[in-house]
Amino acid sequence: MTQWNRRAALRALGGAALGGTALLAGCGGNSEDEDSARLRLLNASNGYGGLDLAIDDASANSAVAFGAVGGYASAGTDGVDTVVTATGASTALSTATRTLAEDTAYTLVAYGWAGALKTALVEENLDAAASGKARLRVLNLAADAGTLDVYLTGTDEALDSATAVASSVAGGGSAGPSTLGAATYRLRVTAAGDRADLRLDVGGLVLASTQVATLVLVPGSGGVLVSAILLVQQGAATVLANTQARVRVVASVAGNGTVSATVGGTALVAGAISPAVGGYAAVTGGTLAVTLAVNGSAVAVADQALPAGGDYTLLVWGDAAAPQLTLVTDDNRLPTDTSKAKVRLVHAVNGLSAALTLTADFSVVSGASSVAQGQASAYGTVTGSTAIRLEVTSPLSSTAIYTLTDTTLSAKSLYTVFALGDSTAPSVALRKER
Repeated sequence: MTQWNRRAALRALGGAALGGTALLAGCGGNSEDEDSARLRLLNASNGYGGLDLAIDDASANSAVAFGAVGGYASAGTDGVDTVVTATGASTALSTATRTLAEDTAYTLVAYGWAGALKTALVEENLDAAASGKARLRVLNLAADAGTLDVYLTGTDEALDSATAVASSVAGGGSAGPSTLGAATYRLRVTAAGDRADLRLDVGGLVLASTQVATLVLVPGSGGVLVSAILLVQQGAATVLANTQARVRVVASVAGNGTVSATVGGTALVAGAISPAVGGYAAVTGGTLAVTLAVNGSAVAVADQALPAGGDYTLLVWGDAAAPQLTLVTDDNRLPTDTSKAKVRLVHAVNGLSAALTLTADFSVVSGASSVAQGQASAYGTVTGSTAIRLEVTSPLSSTAIYTLTDTTLSAKSLYTVFALGDSTAPSVALRKER
């Protein structure tokens, strides 16, 4: 019997995606040929409204939504051309020529970010599990989230006493199959070796008797949290969506003002003295109530939209008598170039309404010029180095308002330069986010 790591069990190929609705359409060639294979599409990307699959120029699956699979279409075995497109578009997002095995079923998994679709080929011919048992493979397609551990437990089982069903599964890698009892499980995914760094916590993962399934891990919008899709071998797919978001508070109120804040009932900071950069905390994703106090006085603020799967910064800045709040959506995806670091600038210097610019070794960081007060720049990239000179400059001054010399920005890492404090004595906090 064919095994997971055998003969094209997993191939990573170029392209990016999300989905719409799943529908089987016939595929040309060898429809009744006993030497043919069977192929379908799983949309594991939420970057598009729908995905289509063509095999040898014939439509196979149409309008496949995120988390859905199309029906199987017949395919040849040698030199099979597959093309994935966004529904309603003609430009190919992913193309490949593949060799398939006869009398074998496959699922082509389309995953990744919009504009960077990739595909992986999953062979679906593992032996069924014994009665009362199930077999589970894990496929980590959330490369930005890093290496992950996967736990399946009872609903109330403490994680610190649990054993991972898959450990240290790198981005693009796989593990298993593992044999488990047929049951309904609570799924938790953590950073490898760190049970406290929880990336997904959701119940209702059902493994049926004799079932074989693949648990596909896919990234959340912020790049750190993940969701999952349970793909039953030659069966249906079920989305196990992340319900949480991560949020933190950055305090930069004039005169070293203190800041306290809760989001959705979760306390983030209590009496933090400005300037301060808080750590991320998990909250239930959605539009959430925010309570804010500056120097002990309540500040009325609107509810904030924090969609699940994302990372967010609540920037509290300005005069203590009239503080302001800015919601920043954090893109904590890692740089695609392994020689580069991603870096951005956040401008929260009180009393300095002029825009700020970030330079690295005297060159403006792309996307980090003319950053308005109370705002964050886009991320730019710089070549990783242990001796970078970072400067925050203002058009009101001929000299930098702050300079960091011999700064280390490691390749394939992520940084934020927070310009904080008062204009009379500004400060900079450099934070390595990833």
